[in-house]
Amino acid sequence: MSLFKWKRDKKPIFPNIVEKFFGKKITDNISSNEEVATVPSVNISDNNKVFEVNIAVPGLKKKDIKIEVQNNCLVISSEKQYKNEEKTKNWVRKEYGYASFQRIFQLPENANPDKIKAKMKKGVLQITVGKNKNKNSKILNVPVQ
Repeated sequence: MSLFKWKRDKKPIFPNIVEKFFGKKITDNISSNEEVATVPSVNISDNNKVFEVNIAVPGLKKKDIKIEVQNNCLVISSEKQYKNEEKTKNWVRKEYGYASFQRIFQLPENANPDKIKAKMKKGVLQITVGKNKNKNSKILNVPVQ
């Protein structure tokens, strides 16, 4: 029995198209300033009083993360845009990009959506979900501290 059920969206085909067209992986020759679309890793544990969800989100800030509870599902998402411009005497290089992800986990029956807390610490989003017997299907926003 799993703690949370993961609802997986279709995989993006963009990296495959880039590899076929340019003959290289999307992560080749990427500077530290550039962003790459990924799905963050998640660790979930069940303690006596709470469920703990830890998500690796290096490079993201609190303002980039959105956490909601919808129809008894924990929805974690992010959208981020970036721009980079370099100028020399003879040329200009401009790059821009967009990265996003969404992870959806069905809450267990004994999870309490009113007792969810989130905080960021060293590139890890730490979410705690309190437990009780009540089920609830209303939509809630969870602030990241």
